[in-house]
Amino acid sequence: MFGRSDKKDEKAEAEARRIEAMKTSIEAALAHLKAHAEAGNTDRCEAAAKRLVETLKNPKLPTDYAKQARGVLDSLLLHGFMKATALAAKGALDAAKTDDIELRSKKIKEAREKLAGAMKYKAPAEFKSQCERLIEVAMLSGGVKQKGPTKAKPLDTAPKVENRAKVSNEAYAAAEQAKTEQEATAAEQAKGAAQDKRPAAPKSRAHL
Repeated sequence: MFGRSDKKDEKAEAEARRIEAMKTSIEAALAHLKAHAEAGNTDRCEAAAKRLVETLKNPKLPTDYAKQARGVLDSLLLHGFMKATALAAKGALDAAKTDDIELRSKKIKEAREKLAGAMKYKAPAEFKSQCERLIEVAMLSGGVKQKGPTKAKPLDTAPKVENRAKVSNEAYAAAEQAKTEQEATAAEQAKGAAQDKRPAAPKSRAHL
């Protein structure tokens, strides 16, 4: 009897060790899943979650433990998709600010896809509303810059900054020269007018 009891105890202990090892493996997998969720890497999140779901189906795992682990898994998937949605929405806004229309469209599409995933994992309705507003703002931003001159902003024909000092000096010199020439001309005209107004010289007495 004692021999059978010892064997049963050894078998139970071995089974308990296997279950503990399984739990350790599950917890390590959840830690990796958390890292992917924090980075918003939903592809890796879902791949890791798929493997974990199969592991949690093992009937040897305590039911309460498996249920708790599944709850953590679902919450991490939700977090990953919410993070990915937020990152994509921010990327769309940043692209709109730099007027990168192609990137903006790509990020808007990505944000919508990630938002759908977040809602699948029961994201709050408030989160959905906030993300939809961000996406709408991104859609209405950017793409309004017109290349070339417009009525509001005509073509700037002024010299470049580095050339303006040189142009200003040349213009000043030309203006001074024109002023000098005008003053000389005015002086000549005044002199001629003065000569015309002089009284005529008296006639010689020889002609009287």
